[in-house]
Amino acid sequence: MLKAPFAWGEPTVSGILRQEPQDFRVEELMDVEFSGSGEFDWVQIEKTQMTTPDAAEILQRFSGAKDVSYSGMKDKHAITRQWFGLHMLGQPSADWSTFTHPQCRVLQSQRHQRKLRRGTHRYNNFDLLLRGVARERIADRLIKVEADGVPNYFGEQRFGGQNLAEARRWFAGGRRPTRFKRGLLLSVARAQLFNAVLAERVQAGSWNTALDGELFMLGDGNSLFTTDDSADIRQRLASGAIQLSGPLAGRRGRRQTSAQVADIEQAVFDQEVALCKGLEKAGVDADRRALRVYPQHFEARDDEGGLRLRFSLPRGCFATALVRELIDYSEVTV
Repeated sequence: MLKAPFAWGEPTVSGILRQEPQDFRVEELMDVEFSGSGEFDWVQIEKTQMTTPDAAEILQRFSGAKDVSYSGMKDKHAITRQWFGLHMLGQPSADWSTFTHPQCRVLQSQRHQRKLRRGTHRYNNFDLLLRGVARERIADRLIKVEADGVPNYFGEQRFGGQNLAEARRWFAGGRRPTRFKRGLLLSVARAQLFNAVLAERVQAGSWNTALDGELFMLGDGNSLFTTDDSADIRQRLASGAIQLSGPLAGRRGRRQTSAQVADIEQAVFDQEVALCKGLEKAGVDADRRALRVYPQHFEARDDEGGLRLRFSLPRGCFATALVRELIDYSEVTV
């Protein structure tokens, strides 16, 4: 489990997450109007106990596509539904009705004129079973999480065992990784720095309270702004219309934090100079990420074996960051 401060205090109730793959279900929500023609097969699959890159390789091999892409990485130890884009380059669509695999099935396919790019989907739907947990035991926390959100930590899945150590070795002059691994290690380095800044603010109680020098983020996550209107900011933060933002480190952009916020972030960067320089050398542009995330369409009900949670999160946000605020969970991932 992620080692970081809790927003609402350390949970006192324990439970099990992912005892079975069906205990953790994820589905991408894709809002695309397909053209019906073009060079790309867009294929929605359901996979079980399989990584996204492994599924991509299987689909590419079956179809004979020149290239394959996907909007986001999905959990291995789960049942997940996601889209893949296969560049057929003049070939007709593959006969997906004949595709068979014990851990993967095709739900639908569409022809489209555009490539599927990372981050195309906007939300993920989650359906989780927390085994050994009753709703009444965490009722107060459920209310708090739905009303006030949770710290938007990158979950432990992002770090994947030794990826952070491998990123440090690369930045220290080690062997250059493959193209796929390079992108993964860069994202891990940024996640480490973001989590460290967010942890400082959670510890200080300022992860959901504006400080001097903030860069605020609109709800869509694409617009950043500053303001001195503290009354307006308090109201918009409380309603969830805007969010505080934290750093995704890289080459400095035009918009910078200042005052208290800049001091907090720089103090973290000063402890991780090698990661910061490695990201800059790799040509990664700095960006921002919301410090807080609200679950949408949040439901919690007692079910056979435990507590059933259903909710949606924006892409790039982790369900485990929410679950850790509710219970002290352990995972069984065979």
